[in-house]
Amino acid sequence: MQKITQEIIRNELMSFIQTNILDSTISITPETPFNEIGLDSMSIIEIVLFIERKFGIAISERDLIPDNLKSVQSLAECTFKCL
Repeated sequence: MQKITQEIIRNELMSFIQTNILDSTISITPETPFNEIGLDSMSIIEIVLFIERKFGIAISERDLIPDNLKSVQSLAECTFKCL
């Protein structure tokens, strides 16, 4: 089994968001703030649920703070710490 790295998490998040959340005309980088691309709280919940299912983890409420939910990069860092 492949070891899960922060890079793998980041790539999975980027792919999921580009494919399932954003309009195909919008492109992002790992550092793009979610609020700049119009992601709302429902989109964030969908992304968190994707992470939990994909990596078999539960992100605790204490980790679901604005600093961890501002971009793909911050969410990947938070997810990696939860592994």
